[in-house]
Amino acid sequence: MTSLDEFDLPEPPDEDLAPPEDSWVPPLDGHVPTPAPANGNSAGDALTLSDELSARIGKVTGTLLSTQIKAIAETQLAELLTPEIYQRIEELSRRRLTAELETQLVAQAQAAQEAENPPTTVFGSTEEFVRVRLAPGYRRDVIDNHEIRWCPQWWRHEEAISRLEALWRTWEHFRRDPTTGMSVWWRDHADHHMSVLMSSDGPFSKCSVQHGHHTVDNAIAPLPTDPAPAGMFPDTREL
Repeated sequence: MTSLDEFDLPEPPDEDLAPPEDSWVPPLDGHVPTPAPANGNSAGDALTLSDELSARIGKVTGTLLSTQIKAIAETQLAELLTPEIYQRIEELSRRRLTAELETQLVAQAQAAQEAENPPTTVFGSTEEFVRVRLAPGYRRDVIDNHEIRWCPQWWRHEEAISRLEALWRTWEHFRRDPTTGMSVWWRDHADHHMSVLMSSDGPFSKCSVQHGHHTVDNAIAPLPTDPAPAGMFPDTREL
């Protein structure tokens, strides 16, 4: 019986031998190996290029979207603005312009009429205004109150005549303002002038309701003044 040792059998291949160069080995887990970069900066360059490309794509996309949105809005607006709506807008515009023009014309006509024919006053004089309107409306305790002075013969005081006439004229002016006219008159005119006239050191300081107008002996003297140098104040009527 012949044994196996008598045959010349080839030796089994070494497990550590590398496969030939022209042989192909399938990749592990189905992944194709990525070739190694040529240098160490390829990854950073690729990332920068990707960011620039994304920015450009985003810019182009935004421009396209803006254009499309604008076109859609114009189309919808054109569809909404029908000829009837256009006509309505024109009609409303004409009405508004006509109303503004009429308001201006009325104001101009009124101003011209007042310039030619000044409006008549409610009261005919300062005396009537003080007696009928101011005295009943501006009530103060002038008998037992020593802080407030009043002269029954106020018309004998030049300052009182001037201030009370100013109150009458301004009242006639502000009465035509139905909104804030009287409030302005009271605040800026009546309260101011009456407080000056009725103060303890005002023009009525030597007068009283009980004793009437001051006497000649205790009259308030005018403010002392000296004549100005000649030519310092030329007469404007002669210029």
